[in-house]
Amino acid sequence: MLDKVSDWGRLNLYQFNPQKTQVCAFTAKKNPFVVSPKFQGTPLVASASIGILGVDISSDVQFRGHLEEKAKLASKKLGVHSRVGQYFMPAHRQFYKVQVRPHMEYCCHLWAGAPQCQLRPFDRIQRRAARMVDDRFLSNRLDSLALRRDVASLCIFFHIYHGECSEELFGLIPAAKFHERTSRQNSRYHPYHLDDWRSTIVRFRRSFLPRTTSLWNSLPPAIF
Repeated sequence: MLDKVSDWGRLNLYQFNPQKTQVCAFTAKKNPFVVSPKFQGTPLVASASIGILGVDISSDVQFRGHLEEKAKLASKKLGVHSRVGQYFMPAHRQFYKVQVRPHMEYCCHLWAGAPQCQLRPFDRIQRRAARMVDDRFLSNRLDSLALRRDVASLCIFFHIYHGECSEELFGLIPAAKFHERTSRQNSRYHPYHLDDWRSTIVRFRRSFLPRTTSLWNSLPPAIF
């Protein structure tokens, strides 16, 4: 496959940089990835994690390191603001929404299914920000981060469902099969119902497509 990519680049006058090419084997197996591929004659060494557009994904498809880094950065920004906030008290809420919260929401549809123990630091940061604002009217208008993660997942899923993506990604959406249902059973499903992804592996059920498919099916018909 790497040879085909290289040939495509040569035919289309596109030059790749093998030195900047990252390799990561995404697998749940504990055995190390021993294959060492070459790209344009340059050996590529597999790493334990890979960074894609600001999101760090580990080889076991876990986001613990990424979430800890984002929570630490958000907490640091909030701490700096708390020390100087006495001079800029009216700007507390705006600062939180513009400077702090984006770190806790960026690409959150990817890691929304992470274990709760990894997501609790974000909730603590939001409660800390609410105490700093010290205005219940403003704090109550802040949506919970769990809700924001679900909304982000459903927005991305909506585009995929309607084919506003690559054909490969659209092909992953499981179309609902026809079932002989009674009228009572039909009332449980909305017209856009999809068959759930079946798996006994918790890590798989927490990933984006299976988790969001279940969330999509649980929405009331009035939303559609």
